[in-house]
Amino acid sequence: MRNSISEVLALCTKQSRPEDRANILRQHDTGALRAILQYALDPRVEWLLPQGEPPYKPTEHLDQHGNLIRDIRKINLFVKGGDHPTMASLKREVLFIQFIEALDPEDAKLMCLVKDKKLPYKNITASVVNMAFPGLVLEEEKKTK
Repeated sequence: MRNSISEVLALCTKQSRPEDRANILRQHDTGALRAILQYALDPRVEWLLPQGEPPYKPTEHLDQHGNLIRDIRKINLFVKGGDHPTMASLKREVLFIQFIEALDPEDAKLMCLVKDKKLPYKNITASVVNMAFPGLVLEEEKKTK
């Protein structure tokens, strides 16, 4: 059975060295994993949804681990420049709720955070992601004093 995206990221964050975290990401490489990392960490990605966790009911089904990987293409409905740019905001929000309600509960929580440009895994940074997948995310320049 394939690990869920949240399981891969949890495994990755347990590694102490950035190189080991990058290796875990490479070992579990999927288009969905790359999309989640890019949509959470790249400052060029702009979400068209309000901040905060929407009112949704997590699924009670036990076999939802692969749903985020399978349905990742739907994420383009929720970002600027993605599919259906003229969609009404309310319809977009309803579709997002339906999207996360079909996911593994941990992946649903993850998607709510990704939407807010956050990852609950502190040591998965843009630099670690780019070590695993060069050029995937734009790293913001460090400010010098």
